[in-house]
Amino acid sequence: MHKGRIVSRETTYLRQKTKIMASLHFESTGSGKPILALHGYGASLFSWRHLPPAVPDRRVIRVDLPGHGGSPAPADGRYGLADHAAKIIDFIGEQKLEVFDLIGHSFGGGVALMIALDFMKRRPGSVSSLTLLDSLALPQRLPGFIMVANIPRIGPAVLPRLPARLMVGAVLRSVFHDRRRITEEAIDIYARNLATKERRHALLETARHIIPDDVPRLVERYHRLKQPTLLIWGRQDKIIRPSTAIALNILIEGSKPIMIDDCGHAPQEERPEITMPAIRDFLATL
Repeated sequence: MHKGRIVSRETTYLRQKTKIMASLHFESTGSGKPILALHGYGASLFSWRHLPPAVPDRRVIRVDLPGHGGSPAPADGRYGLADHAAKIIDFIGEQKLEVFDLIGHSFGGGVALMIALDFMKRRPGSVSSLTLLDSLALPQRLPGFIMVANIPRIGPAVLPRLPARLMVGAVLRSVFHDRRRITEEAIDIYARNLATKERRHALLETARHIIPDDVPRLVERYHRLKQPTLLIWGRQDKIIRPSTAIALNILIEGSKPIMIDDCGHAPQEERPEITMPAIRDFLATL
């Protein structure tokens, strides 16, 4: 396996090691039992920047999904939910993660659910807990920016011509409830996902397959998940409504829901002062 290169950089809290593997780009910090964190559509591992300092006694692995952040954007068109899950499962094998806690936000939450269901049969006990934030989980109406990307000919023709920062800013304004919390840094970093023709194609392909055709069959299996599960939702989420959290709380036995007031679709970024302690306290009880 190609080891790639290692680049160290200082952050506000700690030194992080950025690695580029043969498969996916990731950052691993700290030591102890691993936490694997997956970001949402159009984002990157940057969205989990507040997590490592919140759990200093744990190894935190933040990974870029295919076509996002620093990960490759192959032209093979394999960007469905199952394709992303398969890549993360390969990554878990590369990292030799035997037992770990799994966290996923939005589209990354859908990936996390698929991985947990897969490991439930093949590697029972490997995913020791599941934390889902405003997670893709049920059949639903697509948000506006995803619907535009899915319009035949129009999406692929128009979106690549729009300025990256303009598009990212517009999407973040629909994601955040309090737009004052949108930073220029976040806009700049997420705009890199649209920096090349290959990356724009990857995001368009992911948008086209963001809700799999077999999602009803996946939903039927949620009741089989037995690991401790935390559900964190922004009460003002307009992209994946809080009703999804209520449904998941019913479907996943023993799951714990937390609703965060004055918060939209990305609580780990908009309200980290509430979200990170909630995750830390949940993991501490396991």
